[in-house]
Formats: sequence, C-alpha cells, structure tokens
Amino acid sequence: MLFKSRNFDTAQVALSAENLVVDLPETPGRPQVLKGIDVTIRQGETVCLVGESGSGKSVTSLAIMGLLPQSLKVAQGRINLQGQNLLPLTQAQMRELRAARIAMIFQEPMTALNPVLRVGDQIMEVMELHTGLSAAERRARAIAIMEQVHLPDVPRIFQSYPHQLSGGQRQRIMIAMALVLEPVLLIADEPTTALDVTTQKQILSLIDELQSSHGTAVLFITHDMGVVAEIADTVYVMKHGEIVENGPVEAVLRNPRAEYTRKLLASVPGLTPRPSRPSEQEIVLKVDRLNKIYGSRGFLKKLPQAHAAKDVSFALARGRTLGIVGESGSGKSTVARCIMRLIDPSSGRIELDGQDIASLSRGRLWPHRKKLQVVFQDPMRSLNPRWTIAQSLIEGPLNYGTPRAEALAEAARLMGVVGLPKDALTRYPHQFSGGQRQRIAIARAVMMRPDVLVADEAVSALDVSVQAQVLDLLDQLQRDLGIAIVFITHDLRVAAQICDEVIVMQRGAVVEQGPAAEVLGAPAHAYTRALIEAAPGRDWDFQNFKAMNEVRDANPA
Repeated sequence: MLFKSRNFDTAQVALSAENLVVDLPETPGRPQVLKGIDVTIRQGETVCLVGESGSGKSVTSLAIMGLLPQSLKVAQGRINLQGQNLLPLTQAQMRELRAARIAMIFQEPMTALNPVLRVGDQIMEVMELHTGLSAAERRARAIAIMEQVHLPDVPRIFQSYPHQLSGGQRQRIMIAMALVLEPVLLIADEPTTALDVTTQKQILSLIDELQSSHGTAVLFITHDMGVVAEIADTVYVMKHGEIVENGPVEAVLRNPRAEYTRKLLASVPGLTPRPSRPSEQEIVLKVDRLNKIYGSRGFLKKLPQAHAAKDVSFALARGRTLGIVGESGSGKSTVARCIMRLIDPSSGRIELDGQDIASLSRGRLWPHRKKLQVVFQDPMRSLNPRWTIAQSLIEGPLNYGTPRAEALAEAARLMGVVGLPKDALTRYPHQFSGGQRQRIAIARAVMMRPDVLVADEAVSALDVSVQAQVLDLLDQLQRDLGIAIVFITHDLRVAAQICDEVIVMQRGAVVEQGPAAEVLGAPAHAYTRALIEAAPGRDWDFQNFKAMNEVRDANPA
C-alpha cells in the first residue's frame, strides 16, 4: 500500500500537549483518566489518535477545547496552541478561541446542530460571534464555504433545517462551520463512524482537500484503522489513558512495536471474503418480490412516492448469514423492518418456515414473532434503562408462557455464553460498556430461540477489537444453534468476514447478489465495485497482518 505523503513544516507546531494529566479529584485512589500524555501536531499535519472506547481519546480532545465536564480536572501539564498555554485561560477567553483558532467536528451532527435554526444561519452565527463582518458579508462567506465543502444546491440547503438534510450533508455543514474562520487546529472526533463507505470517502477527501488549501492542523480521533491508513501522517495509539506507541503512519502500521497496537490491527476485518461454508438445504426465510412504497397522499394533496424497496427476493437457509449492503438510503433497513414486520410491506411475500407472514394481522402474527428476533445498532436505546438485565432478558419468554424460574435459569446460562458474569443480571444497562450492552442485546434475542436473527448495523459503532468479539460471538451462536442471520451493514469488511451470501442494494433495488466470495471478490456491477473502491484503507491487507500476528504469538522471540 502507498501511504499518503504530505509535505508540512516540522518546525511549525500548531498544538502540543505536554505531560497532560486528567483525574477525578473527588474520588481519591481512582485511576487517572489521562496519565501524563504528550502529543504534538504540526501545521498542515494530520495526527490520528486511535484506541478503544475508554482509552482517553475524547477526553484528550475535550481537554484541548476546554470542554471537560466538571467531574474531570486537568491536574498537571500544558496545552500549547502555537506556544500559548491554554490551561490558565478563563472560560470567556476560551470562548474567544473556539471556532476562531480551534474548531471541532463531532461524531453526530444531528445532536451538535441546533434543530430549530436553518443551517445557513448557524454558519453565520459563528462569524457574528467572532468577527465584525456585516450581515451581507457573513452570508457571502457562508455561501462560499458551503460551496467549498461541495454541497449541492447551496441556496436551498442554506435555508434548510438539519432534519431536512442527509447525514453526509449535515456532516458537511459541521465541517463548513468548523473551517469558516480558518482555525489553526481542527479536531475531528469520529466524524465518519456512522456514515456509509462512499459518504465516508467523500468526507475524508473533503477534510484532506480543505486542510491542504487552508494549511490547517488536524487531530483526527477514530477507532477505524482503515481510516488511519487512508489519511494519517502520524499516529498516536492510546490505552487506558496512556500513549503506548506513536510514530509515522507507515512505521506504526507496518511494524508496530506495542502488543496492544498489534492486537488492534489484528482485529480489523479484511476485504477478502471468508471461505464458503457448506449450505444447508432447509430454507427458513424466503422473501419474494418484496416492495415498500412510502408516500402517496398527504393532507389535501398527493405526495411524491418513494420506492424504498423494489422487488427484493432472496432465500436464506438455516445456519447461513445473508449480508445486505449499500449506502444510506439504499433500502437495507427498510427490508429488515419489513422482514420483522415493524413496518408493513406494500406487496410481496415473506415466508418464515413456509408461512407467509407479510400480510398477517397482529394477532395472527403473534405466534411467529418469537421465531424472528432483531439486534439494533444502539443497544442503549433498545434496552429499557429502568429495567435490570434480568428483566430485559426474561420479558420475551414470559410473554410466551415460559415459567419465570426457567427463564431466569436460561438468562443466567446465556450470560456465560456471551461472556458476561451471572451477577450482571442484577445490573442496569448504563453500568456496561457499549460492547457489553450489545452482547446483552444478542442474549436477549437468543433467549427466544429464534430461527432468524436480523442484525441491523449491530457492530458499526463498536471498536475494532469489540467488533471482532461480537462477530465471533454471532458466529459461535450460529454454529451452536443453527440460527439464520440477516446482517445489515455498510461496512464491507464486516460483510466479507461474516456473510455467506451478499445482496447489494442501491436506491431500493437489488443490483447484485450471490455468494460473498463472488460478489465481493469479483463484483460484476459498477456500483458494487464503487463501494469496494470507497472502503478506507482498502489496499492495506489487515487479514495478512492478522495471520502474521498469530504466527508471532505462537512463536515468541
């Protein structure tokens, strides 16, 4: 792989954190959040800060921005912006710096943007607070920066509210707001995690393009090693509040010194599909010419129709995994929700164990629901925060007549299967990490002993190491229980590692389908090839690195 090569002035330091310690002063004896880290970012350089959740990446960014929550305090160290120590500054002085000299792009623009203000006004608000420009000058500069971030139909989007834009467009608005005053440093905290591969590629290219034209230093926080391979000049690897390794991207990825870095890289799934598994003959789920049409008639007027799913057909055998991939808006989740009967299809058949459930009433559908279970992307939203884990796990079996004692015994057994202690049953969702909550969500689905499990972006928000553990768990459960899995994802690396067959969707239609080895290994459709081409770090052979790492572990020096 050819790594990115960028010329930047090594003598011009935009930001440096020196011996930065962040702790919890009100809880003596608790480990520090940051343990004396040192980070240097030069003008025009992209530094990637990587590590698992809880490693201290986001705390580092919030400390630089002066936005730490009250429970966290900087105990010692310096944060120098072009030589000026930011830590002694007052909140008023820091407000003057934010946006003007330091700007930040957050992971989820829908929560960062004001939902009741037009996006054009939000960009102009930044200039109103930090410049003496007239309203006409602010508007002209806002339109100019919106054009620079390649937004289509700028006059329309300028007048739009955040909810009227796509995820990629909202992220472009956030980038425009961050760069409109040409700050010295841009901090990007997981800005592409929830985006599909083509939108992600566009955003990464956009940040790189604007960085080159504006000379901005970039601190890019991510857990995606493919993104690191694609954009980084320098990499810092964090674990439990410490920097365990840093250096030029090629040196860190080609020859990592730290064991933790090697494990992170070995956890990244490759784009090469796994070997095909023997096919079972028993078909448990068959979808035939499934259609879903939104819109038709609104209040006093006819609305344009949106064909979210067009004649989707497939058959899924017991013990097999079908992947449905495509960009946001391609219809993947619509198909999943139709299968689950969370929404009603407009036409077509959905046969579960030979029974067409597409048009069954709620009452007649009830006996079939336990055969179909779902794992959503965000377990924090799908688990009841007021219920203990035991209550969440036994709810379904109790509804179908399982005695309480038997359900509790099965819940305790499944805690061990998903790698959690039995005493976890008495705790609440907020007391677990994201990966642990997703394991609980999987256990809840398996409690019903389903024939089909629908996983809708179930690992997209997880760290690579946790993601690998959850994928291994699904694979093990599938082997043990013979569950058929419909796996919805925008991550082609994940699809390559877990899927037997793959369906590629674009604008509601299936453009290619077949064995994963054929679809992802030798794609016939131009759209599939474009998706694979857009995968970040696609030239970097993570699977080969995993094999090398296994050999190294088996034969230590």
